[in-house]
Amino acid sequence: MIENMYPDKQKDIEVIKALKEKKFIDAKMAGYITDKIVEVMPNLKDVLDKYDIRPKDMIRFQVVSGMCRSQREKKGLNLKQIALSLKVPQYRLKYIESSSVKHISADILESYIDYLGLRKWFNLWKRHNLDVYNRLTGVNK
Repeated sequence: MIENMYPDKQKDIEVIKALKEKKFIDAKMAGYITDKIVEVMPNLKDVLDKYDIRPKDMIRFQVVSGMCRSQREKKGLNLKQIALSLKVPQYRLKYIESSSVKHISADILESYIDYLGLRKWFNLWKRHNLDVYNRLTGVNK
């Protein structure tokens, strides 16, 4: 009886587990999360469309944001120091760490990844999320 009241319980548990374990979120799971958000807040879809906000990409990119922030903090660095070193505006690094995929420059992202020593990990993420990465680079936009 309770299962009928909550048919997506197992899927929701999988999503929460993936987020907690900082696993890569695939397109299907990102779509599921986005659909659930829009189901709870139906007016949000119009806002997302109006401002060309891609929540599925943001959800899939958040593991990159978290990894960058975590690695930066682990190294005891702040965004200002890294921005000066990379010769990029600080707000560009903030876009990366906040999953603001609409504003991320792929070139700056690549430099930031290398600076933090995350190349091997990022290449793995990129392999699983090539469509998201291509939208960052302008390929297939």
